[in-house]
Amino acid sequence: MPHAPASRRLYAACLVSMVAFAASVTTPAICLQQMGDDFHLSLGARGFLGSARMGALLGGLLVTGYLADVFGKGVFLTTGMLLISLGMAGLSIAGGFGGLVAASMLGGSGTGALEALVNPLVADLRPVQTAKYLNLANGVYSLGLVAAALLSGELLYAHVSWRSTMLLWIAPAVVGAALFATRRYPRIDHHAGGVAPHRMAFLKRPLFWTLLAAIFLGGGAEAGMTFWGSSFTQRELGASARSGAWCLAFFGLFMAVGRFGSSWLVSRIAPVRLMTISAAACAVATAGLWGVHTILGAWALFGLGGLFVACFWPTLLAVASAEVQVGSASMFAMLAASGIAGCMLFPWGIGAVGDLAGLRAGTLLLPVSMALLVVLLLVAWRQSKAHHVPTAAG
Repeated sequence: MPHAPASRRLYAACLVSMVAFAASVTTPAICLQQMGDDFHLSLGARGFLGSARMGALLGGLLVTGYLADVFGKGVFLTTGMLLISLGMAGLSIAGGFGGLVAASMLGGSGTGALEALVNPLVADLRPVQTAKYLNLANGVYSLGLVAAALLSGELLYAHVSWRSTMLLWIAPAVVGAALFATRRYPRIDHHAGGVAPHRMAFLKRPLFWTLLAAIFLGGGAEAGMTFWGSSFTQRELGASARSGAWCLAFFGLFMAVGRFGSSWLVSRIAPVRLMTISAAACAVATAGLWGVHTILGAWALFGLGGLFVACFWPTLLAVASAEVQVGSASMFAMLAASGIAGCMLFPWGIGAVGDLAGLRAGTLLLPVSMALLVVLLLVAWRQSKAHHVPTAAG
């Protein structure tokens, strides 16, 4: 392990990176209606911006996840933070749809490095009670989402341009880059838990493949709600940009509560059971979007969606780290890649269905995905019970 000051610095860097990550996702979503109106974009084209960003994120994630097992995490984390700042700057000066896509992909490639490496770094820094600390760190992401939503919404309400709003979030990314710029990263014992030391040994475990499918659905549902929450209230319910921002803020706030709450619950309830209950509840909450007709109702449903979707990403990663293979950046990268694939397809899918049958119909992808997730988690529970490894997940 690194010296204590270096460990604290790296954990602080992880928390700052979560804020920058959240802002780079949330601010374009808050500004989506204004950007789309300025450039006369269809719903499908607007959804493609999110998908293009996630596609670049996926590429960055796979490349850095593999290389970090060879060269270490530090240089890729620092570079990723700088790319996020460049992506936000690029959005602010984009001259058309092509510029928006290019800037989205630039920032996406930077967040790919973070997605590949921040969660495994937290697991490295906190090998005991990993699920607790992963939920805490990802809870900070949710708080960043709330802060970005509220500040961006208030700026738009005050008639500040969406271009200027993007520039606000460059600073956290630069601070995170500076904090990651240290050589004191932890050394990992790959023999922990009695698992085979080969870095790709996780591929032989059926549980890994079930978790891979589960995180695709969980990540996709989270991204779908994040990307379309503000636009849903504005487009379907006639809300202002400010009210749209509050919808996303409620989503992020309840997601933060869910993650901080999950960090406490995982030591008291089996992680897979917690996720199964959450998936069933999330299916019910998101199904309600089909019939909601008030802004307050939409805020409540998106808030409940955030509460119940909160535990999936960090807890699935914690289960993999504890019960599949310890210390493998490649495994984390593949799991995150699957989640990002869901994040890439769901915003586009909701928008594409929206073009054909209305945005309300598009949101039905959310409860369908949650019903499928319940099935996968029940399979994961059986696989975990059949091949249990003593863990630090709780």
